[in-house]
Amino acid sequence: MAALDIVDDVDSFPYESNSVSTGEAAVKLEDFYTLVAHEGTPIGLVSSAITKYFSKETSFTTNNSAKTITLKPEYNTLQLRNDLFAEISSRWRNLPEFEELLDKGWRNELYTVFNPSHTPYVQIERAFSVLTGVVTYGAHLTGYVPPEKSENGKLKLWIPRRSSTKPTYPGMLDNTVAGGLGYPHGIWETVVKEAYEEAGLDEDFVVSHTKGAGVLSYMYVTSDGRVQPEVEYIYDLAFDNETEVVPSPVDGEAEYFSLMDVDEVLERVKNKEFKPNCGIVIFDFLIRHGYITPENEPNYHEIVSRCHRRMPFPIR
Repeated sequence: MAALDIVDDVDSFPYESNSVSTGEAAVKLEDFYTLVAHEGTPIGLVSSAITKYFSKETSFTTNNSAKTITLKPEYNTLQLRNDLFAEISSRWRNLPEFEELLDKGWRNELYTVFNPSHTPYVQIERAFSVLTGVVTYGAHLTGYVPPEKSENGKLKLWIPRRSSTKPTYPGMLDNTVAGGLGYPHGIWETVVKEAYEEAGLDEDFVVSHTKGAGVLSYMYVTSDGRVQPEVEYIYDLAFDNETEVVPSPVDGEAEYFSLMDVDEVLERVKNKEFKPNCGIVIFDFLIRHGYITPENEPNYHEIVSRCHRRMPFPIR
């Protein structure tokens, strides 16, 4: 499988009104309603299948011709919006059709939606955010042993296998450390926290060995036709050798860690053994470190562009 096929699976939402995605679900822009803030700003995309539930809520106005779901004007404070979404998400959680997404996937963790950019507009339960099509945020850290410090002279990456009991993508391979930006934690705070919780890496080691490496963005279409716009902040963590510091699971989200040569990692990405969005994080890492180049990757420009999608909504 070509690298671009992996990118297509992750940045799978159509770019044009008459286009169809090549991701897990074939959809059109016309299949979605725009979720609109009380003062008129678009903040999310809701699939037609979910729209019927919003249309029953008296706090929203649904316009079928314009394909909009608009929060009513009286919800003009952060607290009012927080309370409203908390009440709706708790009630929907008890609906049988949302058992998998909401009840089993409930995290007791809030994601922040921004409007205008950089300004918190509402905090939503993480599991419920996937029904609203709002932009969500995470941090991904790639732990690696540089070729000059590895035992066989090849670049190696520390790769965990996700727990078989995780509610999403159980048993798949993952980036070394990754976590959503739950309120009220900041980006760097999340990196340090998740590095210990998921991989047992001490704060001093993370602080002294980690560098910020950019940000990725894409719009992912789920297998049941929802869209998840996501922004991922990217970090690189260089290990001094293969044995002195070794990642190990702490919170049970990973079963174990393996140190893989770069060739094996690429093969497993293309075999779809990784959680979907991890593939583009790995591609981005290999592009920045000179392993994927315009000379060896015919779709280089398309891959780079598609990993940095401009969001149609206010962002963090």
